[in-house]
Amino acid sequence: MTKISLFSAAFLTLVMAASPKIGLANDGVLVFGGTGQLGAEIVMDLIEAVENVTVFVRPTSNRSKLDPLGVSFVTGDVLTESDVEAALKSGPYRVVIDALARDGDTEPDFYIDSMMYISKWAKETGVSQVILHGSVGAGLSRPVYPQARWDVMGSTITAKDHGERHLMESGAPYTIIRNLVLLPADMSESGEAAMTTDQSKRGVVTRDALARLTMECLDNATCIDEIYHAYDDAIDLPPGRYRDTLDSFREAAN
Repeated sequence: MTKISLFSAAFLTLVMAASPKIGLANDGVLVFGGTGQLGAEIVMDLIEAVENVTVFVRPTSNRSKLDPLGVSFVTGDVLTESDVEAALKSGPYRVVIDALARDGDTEPDFYIDSMMYISKWAKETGVSQVILHGSVGAGLSRPVYPQARWDVMGSTITAKDHGERHLMESGAPYTIIRNLVLLPADMSESGEAAMTTDQSKRGVVTRDALARLTMECLDNATCIDEIYHAYDDAIDLPPGRYRDTLDSFREAAN
């Protein structure tokens, strides 16, 4: 079982320097979903790391969070293959990050079609790593997802599972980071958020933690062709919806 966790700044620098790297040319990073709450966190961390960042956006996307950061944009519809092809060919890009999300359970095929196009053209254009943010309940983690919630979210998670399969079968080098319960955007991680290859692990996690864990896997060859579950067991959850949700997941596992 592999576990990635928070290091001190100095130790993390040494570890990352010693880790095998991929694609270290000055090629850029293309982010899908960069105007969303998770995507924006990732973009800000990339900018802090002095990466050359391009964000794929729809014509109607709200870019207000990203405009001050000096990122580049490519415009299109992620459900139109020619737009995704053009975006990938506008590079070169060494890493593609997919933080796409849709509210509710209204467009489950979105996750299938978008990743089908992204993974195909990432492979065609020689991208060194595709990092996909997915959901616990996909793949081998299906048994740990409670049936009561599956009745509500099952079609979306099934679509995300198909999206993961498109990525894994595309031949593009991949890293999949799943989460179970994503906490509100105004919550910060405990400092001990981590991820593991144990697909029975589930818990809550914050967006800033997912962004940090994404950066730990960026260009890191040990993360290639791995599936991780992200969690923060040390976070202090206030009483209410999120603690109740996590408790219900735990009870369903017993």
